[in-house]
Amino acid sequence: MKKLFILSILFSFVFISCNKEPEPEPEDIRAYCYLYHFIPELANVIWEVDDHKLPEAQNYAVQFAGSVLLETASEEISFTVRHSGTNEVMISQLFQLEKNKYYNVIVRGSKEDPALLLREIDTTHPQAGNVKFQLLHSLAGQNSIDLYMGGSSSDKKAVSDLDYLSLSSPFEVVDYDARAAIVVTAHTEEYNQDSVLLTSIYNDMIVTGANYLSVFAPFTFNPADTLLSFWLYELPLD
Repeated sequence: MKKLFILSILFSFVFISCNKEPEPEPEDIRAYCYLYHFIPELANVIWEVDDHKLPEAQNYAVQFAGSVLLETASEEISFTVRHSGTNEVMISQLFQLEKNKYYNVIVRGSKEDPALLLREIDTTHPQAGNVKFQLLHSLAGQNSIDLYMGGSSSDKKAVSDLDYLSLSSPFEVVDYDARAAIVVTAHTEEYNQDSVLLTSIYNDMIVTGANYLSVFAPFTFNPADTLLSFWLYELPLD
């Protein structure tokens, strides 16, 4: 049985005997995972990793970070998402994890039709003066989207024609463009003000040289709340 350890509450304690040197312990084989829940109408969900239930439910749009103990350098691990109210299995899927690699694991879609996505995280550093992003489109009812950073000209379009529930490839943007303005629009060949879905300016929280997962999604799980958000989660770098 494998276990997902939540990094924020994992502590290691070392006890040293006065009588002799401690035996060296075998090194754990681990893969590292970041879990996300973006299913509307659900305040939280319960995750299981190879039948080991996480110690607490995961709230909507909250990032869980942890590591999976592997028995070999590459291994199939099951990820299961349960309804936190009924404990019913919503979706379960096997994914191949590899030693020392980092992964985003995202449950999204709807209660009736949830979907799991696992994608290895690109941990290479962006070029000097740049910021690295990946964009997930998680707004139900919205066809494909475009993303602009730093302006509305064609050279400022960072992502084009991203389908619902899709995750873009990693891309880099000059840091001052990302901080100046982020605009999400319905997909059009050329920028159209009438197609704007979300605008965010003065994004001072964005750090030069950082690596982010960004999610275009509702601000809350409540479908009655029409406010949208450009969620931003920092990811590891080598």
